[in-house]
Amino acid sequence: MTISSILYLIILFPVTAAATGYFLPQRRYHQLLAAVNVSVTVLAAFLFHTVRSGQPLEHLMAGWPEGLAIRLVADSLSAPLVMLGAVFCTGTLLFSTRADYLDKTFLFLFMALESTLLGIFLSGDLFNIYVLIELSMLIIAILIMYKQDKQSVYDAMLYLMMNFIAMAFMLLGIGFIYRITGVLDLNMMHERIAMLESPQAVMLPFAMIMTAIALKAAMFPLFSWLPRAHGAPSAPAIVSAVLSGVQVKTGVYLLIRVSAVFAPQIDATAFFLVLGFITSIVGFLLAICQKDIKLILAYHTVSQMGLIVMGLHLGTETAFYGGLYHIINHALFKGLLFLTAGTIIESYHRRSYAEIRGVMRTMPAIGLGTLAGMLGITGAPFFNGSISKYFISDGLQGNWGGMALFLINLGTTLSFVKYAVILFGKPAGKVDRPRDPWVASVAIVFGLACLFGGLLGGPAVQWLFGPTLKTAGALSTQKILGFAITLGIAVLAYRLVVSRIGTLLIRVRTNKFTFNQLTVMMTLFFLALLAFLWLR
Repeated sequence: MTISSILYLIILFPVTAAATGYFLPQRRYHQLLAAVNVSVTVLAAFLFHTVRSGQPLEHLMAGWPEGLAIRLVADSLSAPLVMLGAVFCTGTLLFSTRADYLDKTFLFLFMALESTLLGIFLSGDLFNIYVLIELSMLIIAILIMYKQDKQSVYDAMLYLMMNFIAMAFMLLGIGFIYRITGVLDLNMMHERIAMLESPQAVMLPFAMIMTAIALKAAMFPLFSWLPRAHGAPSAPAIVSAVLSGVQVKTGVYLLIRVSAVFAPQIDATAFFLVLGFITSIVGFLLAICQKDIKLILAYHTVSQMGLIVMGLHLGTETAFYGGLYHIINHALFKGLLFLTAGTIIESYHRRSYAEIRGVMRTMPAIGLGTLAGMLGITGAPFFNGSISKYFISDGLQGNWGGMALFLINLGTTLSFVKYAVILFGKPAGKVDRPRDPWVASVAIVFGLACLFGGLLGGPAVQWLFGPTLKTAGALSTQKILGFAITLGIAVLAYRLVVSRIGTLLIRVRTNKFTFNQLTVMMTLFFLALLAFLWLR
């Protein structure tokens, strides 16, 4: 076995082990899959080390020649995300060990989802990426409705239908670009697109493929599926955590990859920069309107995806790597928040932030984990979000850029001032203890990761991606004072405005887009992107 064989081993090992061990007793099966996840994490770490040592790995499947074979690629972009996915799936699997839904079928589907996500990160073939997205989409829909709650079944079916339409756009785009270039391999496609005489030849397939990717990345106005999928009432906590921590990142990853393939002819940087800002604003505004703690977190995933896309398209190296680092940071603090939210809902038997109090008193480890996640997502000094947001701010030139980031930070902080009320006070009724023995440990480990991701932000970025970036400014007196002012304004805005406009908030959160409206928005997004490319 060659060193490049580790690429398909990482992809196939989780689902193969889950299939071959399916008939083991439940407890043994869970132990086997936990061991497999640890092994995959070790392989992913080895892969990351190899790539960071200057040896990008490629593997042509089944020995077929270049251009015909499915190419697997691990480079400086995909290797960190593969390691993130492996570590995250291991942590979430350990987090929940005694849940009612955690039977062998659920575990098999969870491992199959892990394989598809790792495969998307490692695949260098556009059609193979399409197939893996379709497969992950079906698995996710089943996992969302796994408890067979009526609302969750509806949310899962809406998610499935929306994605089917998006994948139709992608398949048509792949067909067009294959007709033009004659290849599906991303590297060869890039080379042949560069040889074209006019960008008009690839505008249509680019717009089609990017419409599907924008939906996967939860970009405005194609994000409505995400809160319904991630925040579905009975969706298991570890499913919501993996979807928000890892799965939605495949959309951002493909946005980078596919944009690079078409870069010799097409530059849509300005389009996605503006779209990222709008997505971030709309995301936190809708989060503020929610009462369900999982929906608050889900809408903030939309907002943070917008911020990441902004960073990736601001045009400076520091902002770009800030966007990449925020992908890692968001996985940590948002995954942590979803895991702890699931535990809180299970223990309190309530979902509304207005009915939950005293988490710090009843479950100290869960409370500390929740607090660490909130400090991370709001960009509090010394926590990981402050570093990636500081890097992103490097590309925000002029007063308008500074105001844009301040507005996003203020909205995020305001929403989590509202969320933070669950930590304090006295519980109104009986609170059950968490059943899973690893809950407290995983929450504390993820919380410490959020802290050390801030304290060691510069070395972490260098270790993950390569560049040496200065982080001293993120911990300057000016930045700490700026966060304190933002927090003070957010507290005042919550007490004087948000807490007094309940009727308006109810009206906003109960007004949901229908399936027909969502399909129209997808078509309008495609036409808007195509018009932008044609007129620029």
